[in-house]
Amino acid sequence: MTKKEIAEEKELMLAQYKKYAPEVYRLLNLEMKISEYSNSLYNYKTNSEHSRRQELIRSVIEEKLQALFGEDFEKNMKINLSGGLSSNIADHHQILNNPLLISSNIISSVKKINCETKQDAIIVISSGDVPPNNYFSKNGFSFHDKRVPLFSSSERELCSYYIPKRDFDFVKRLKTSDRWKEFSEIEKEFLLKECDKIKSFDFSRCKNYLDQITVSIKGTWPFLFEEKLRKNLPDLIYLTQEEIVTECLVKLLEEKNIISEILFNPILREKVIENFRGIVVTWRESEMKGTHFFWRKYPGRDQSLRLYLSGNKLVPTDERFKDLPVTLEKEEILELLRKKEIYPSLFMIFMVLNYYSGVKPLVGYGSVKYLHLMKQAWKKTLLEFGDKKEVELLELVQTDGLVAGMPFYFQR
Repeated sequence: MTKKEIAEEKELMLAQYKKYAPEVYRLLNLEMKISEYSNSLYNYKTNSEHSRRQELIRSVIEEKLQALFGEDFEKNMKINLSGGLSSNIADHHQILNNPLLISSNIISSVKKINCETKQDAIIVISSGDVPPNNYFSKNGFSFHDKRVPLFSSSERELCSYYIPKRDFDFVKRLKTSDRWKEFSEIEKEFLLKECDKIKSFDFSRCKNYLDQITVSIKGTWPFLFEEKLRKNLPDLIYLTQEEIVTECLVKLLEEKNIISEILFNPILREKVIENFRGIVVTWRESEMKGTHFFWRKYPGRDQSLRLYLSGNKLVPTDERFKDLPVTLEKEEILELLRKKEIYPSLFMIFMVLNYYSGVKPLVGYGSVKYLHLMKQAWKKTLLEFGDKKEVELLELVQTDGLVAGMPFYFQR
């Protein structure tokens, strides 16, 4: 394409964004450097009530990091959870992540890279319920346009939240499937080196696959940068939304607050079901999309079942498991959360982290749109429920902190 044709294509694309996704459009023609934009993401003040609520999230994160990295985690990794919290949600909890996803952590933390001293760690609260065959992974990773498997075909639809600790020997998988011969000697040498690197990581404190991803990302992240930048590079720590919010819910649901009211107050619950229907990542029952509030573990498999409300119960949509409903009573919900028989949906995750606790989400193209729609739906719901205090707090939550990569280098 000629420069003129590219410019014309750009204008057509921008016109579509302006018409259908104005929340994204305003972020596509910013006249500023990446460093300036990155710094602007944190130009906000946290309300005192949100700060109080975020203490729970801080304590859960600290407990998780200590369990994975030991007593000295705070000093060794320069963990700093003071001030208002923000979280990159434009990422997935998986090994050797797609460049489009991993770049969001660079965009959000430019000021921490290439410094004379090591800066505070970058902590990402990422999505941990994606299956191995999701769009950005497809059972493993790509190397020179060739697929390298981390999972077998029979494991394609597993839910990452339930996958136990596993072997990451992708070289062995390539050899077993008779695909090792597809790679040149130079490529084989590289893959062997990377495989040995991952196998050398200390997984002794890991309880499951999600923990292994956290350790693996911390160990592989520095190698994205040239050697002279690695010494003072901040650590990149992935934690999962599902685990963090589960631990928060175990405490929040013991009290009366707007989160517990969503589940246990039938009036508010019905308003939520109605007002959030059709928004991406919530639910659309007629098309069997999404789930109401939680996912349930598939009996005997590392997969999950969607649940829809029926009376005072969340009932599996799979007819074979109609006898495994979840009664919306405090003690049952808490017990199932502790046993990992259920885990929070994205609706519950965003409710707890962003709209209740005021954590600023750093978003991608899709999430900048659907988080805006969710905020509107939540405001409508709160007004109908008569909770003006929560409406005032909700207005302070920013959902337009775009950290997806392409707009920043599109001009090149």
